Amino acid sequence: MNAPWRSVLYLARRFAWPKGHEVQFRNHLLFLEKGSVRMTHQSLEGMEKILWYIHEGCIFGETPFLDPMPLESFFTCATGCVVYGFSKESFAVISRERPDLVSNLLHSMSRKLRILSNQASSLYVDNLLVRVCKFMAQHLEPDSHPLTANLGISRQEMASLLGVHRVSLYKVLKQQEEEGLFGPFEGDAVVILQPEKFFKLASA
Repeated sequence: MNAPWRSVLYLARRFAWPKGHEVQFRNHLLFLEKGSVRMTHQSLEGMEKILWYIHEGCIFGETPFLDPMPLESFFTCATGCVVYGFSKESFAVISRERPDLVSNLLHSMSRKLRILSNQASSLYVDNLLVRVCKFMAQHLEPDSHPLTANLGISRQEMASLLGVHRVSLYKVLKQQEEEGLFGPFEGDAVVILQPEKFFKLASA
């Protein structure tokens, strides 16, 4: 979503981090040039829930950059990453000289807010199968025949994103495989065998 920010990377500092690195923001707005990062929420009791993944071409860390409140979530590199960090001074220059990039940032922040709102409401109003289908619908391979969802994460990570125990997720997936909605998982991908039923569930 934030690919236009590549035009101002000369104003940023380059970082290269290995898989597993926990991101320390240090007053930087971050642009992910390569790799993926995982956002995890941690409760006061130490319980963790994966909220989402950020992929190449996206900005992250807007909240700690713009809001000084203490963090309750953290980012970890899910793969090796190349990241560019914009300081507050650089961001001031961009705000003054590139209002189109500020507009782009607001657009992406609005989309993230919508995703989080939908996730929160889905936890209360949708059953697990509907939530699974909605999640898979976001990861469909374009023009795939047969229709295929390539999740890019393990089913255990998927369970965390959906806010359920992995055993509950496995039971639903196994049941729907037996009933012919899904094929068996091959790595991180699964074939949708009944697209009409799938899309009806995903749009519920």
